[in-house]
Amino acid sequence: MLVADIMTLVAPPVTDLLRRSRTGTSTPQPMFPTIVAVRNDRVVAIVSTPRIEATMSAATSLAVGVDPQALVVAAEARVDDQPALTYAVMTRERSARWVLQEVKESGEEVRFAVPVDGGEPTGQGAGTLRLLAEAMAQRPVDVTTVALTNRGGTFGEETFLPPEQGRVVIDAGTMTTLHERVAQINGQALYVARSPESARLALAAGLPRTCLLGGEPTSA
Repeated sequence: MLVADIMTLVAPPVTDLLRRSRTGTSTPQPMFPTIVAVRNDRVVAIVSTPRIEATMSAATSLAVGVDPQALVVAAEARVDDQPALTYAVMTRERSARWVLQEVKESGEEVRFAVPVDGGEPTGQGAGTLRLLAEAMAQRPVDVTTVALTNRGGTFGEETFLPPEQGRVVIDAGTMTTLHERVAQINGQALYVARSPESARLALAAGLPRTCLLGGEPTSA
């Protein structure tokens, strides 16, 4: 997956997070450092916390439990004394890229430049890419090994969910664990369901409704 395609998917929700952090309060707030998981050419999970260390702690859980094509860590920064967003991009093949996006603020209006290649990062940026590479080197969970809760058939026979359903159940378990972890520090873990059926299955697997975005489940 090309970095340009990844950024096309990731930049809109990140810029929306920054824009929302600037509005609705008496004083503008900083955007929380955020990690975004991309899979099957769409954003599938977002974890945002007040501390970069806490946000980075979600990287391995996402790499193993969600099996993304790419992980992207977005954070506010100042580049040449100007406000900007930085994006640390890491693909499953461990192809890394550092991307910058200038932010222009005028009163309550926030505008964003086109993201550009940020060159070779140093300091925290380099460390972020290194941690993402370590996370993406981990083997993801096998979605074909999710057993049915209520087994039928012959005694002792292993009965597993179809892989597409196993994928959602593992996603839900991963995001529930992350939600429980980051909620303690005012963080947020969000799962983007691909369809109403996936949303229903994720909720049935224990995903808190507050974590669910998209694919709003309809009544059966």
